[in-house]
Amino acid sequence: MIPSRRTLWSWTGAMGLIVILIPAGGLGLAPLAGLFVMFAAPAKALWRTLRAPGPALIMGGLALGWFSLSYLWSPYERVDELAKLALLTPLFALVPLAALQLEPRHLPMARTGLVFAMAAVSAVMVAESLTRGDMTLSYKVAVEGYEGARQYLQSAVDRVLSRGTTPALMMIGITAIMLWTTGRTLLRWVAGAMALICLAIAFDFNVHANGVALIAALAVTAMAARWPRHALPVLLCAMAAAIMFAPLIFSALLALSGEEFRAMLPLSWEWRLEIWNYALSRIGEQPLTGHGLGAARVIATEAELRGIQIELLPMHAHNAGMTIWVETGLVGAALAALALLAVARAVMRMTLSRPAVMMVCWALTIWFVNVSLSYGFWQEWHHAAVAFAIAMAIIARPQTPAAGNLRHTP
Repeated sequence: MIPSRRTLWSWTGAMGLIVILIPAGGLGLAPLAGLFVMFAAPAKALWRTLRAPGPALIMGGLALGWFSLSYLWSPYERVDELAKLALLTPLFALVPLAALQLEPRHLPMARTGLVFAMAAVSAVMVAESLTRGDMTLSYKVAVEGYEGARQYLQSAVDRVLSRGTTPALMMIGITAIMLWTTGRTLLRWVAGAMALICLAIAFDFNVHANGVALIAALAVTAMAARWPRHALPVLLCAMAAAIMFAPLIFSALLALSGEEFRAMLPLSWEWRLEIWNYALSRIGEQPLTGHGLGAARVIATEAELRGIQIELLPMHAHNAGMTIWVETGLVGAALAALALLAVARAVMRMTLSRPAVMMVCWALTIWFVNVSLSYGFWQEWHHAAVAFAIAMAIIARPQTPAAGNLRHTP
């Protein structure tokens, strides 16, 4: 079977499974990415890439190597974090590479699968939003054995659905941009409905980070629509700066947040301030090399906040830059930032259509805001979500971008 046809059938299968995995919380996206790559088998594309690696690939490899090496001095004894990071990250990078194997004649069917999958995900997520997660609750009671009143189970339901909302926002948004840019009235109505669903689920399930991510993504995507040539490199540079200067940023933020301001915040946000303050103190202990991969899982402590006991540094620092600094130090932060800058430099040399830039900016912003406010940076499920989102942007992009300056690309 030719690579394009093999990739098409692998993609179709992945889209069928993604309808189940996203509303289920998204954790299954990591093994799904592995299955997709295994069946699509982008061996030739991988060989061509490895034969002439660019600065972005080299710097990304160095960053990943340092992150993995830091396990040697980590107090975290289990190897699960190291194994997932070192083995799965290269696998996830192959997901977009596999999508590039699709020939133009197979793209319409791949896009059709994408649209139907995201329409199904939209329907399930909005149904869960309207019913406060009745389907998820039923599964937890019937299959996972949860017991108790609805009010005690609701937090577990919201945790699953809020986590699933993150990849849902990435992928539904990309689909909406694709449908809108066709210019067809019916498809634009569908795109508008998907946009409204994104708005509804982003602010639901008792989590604020997805809502903040949606607002940021709208702003960045609007910038991409206006300045498509510069938007993605600027976003990548901003991400690099947020990682590299995280200790300075959060030192300033904590200095400016007085007692009255903190009292006005929801408990979860004041808790984040306490986490970041504690993370800064641990960065000061090992500023150059960090405490090692996974260390945040074992160097936590407890404190009292508003009369309740809270854990400082619960599993991770709830911010990508701070987590990298705590666990891999200045070296890790510098390598991560340089890798992002190398990608930004590579993007500047590409000819990308305006819709393609908008899609990638949308997905990356949703992801980065969430890993800056909520999720652990090393968690493999959202790495897989980003990989699938970029693959979707590759498949959904217009096939005839104007050559030259993107400011004149329709």
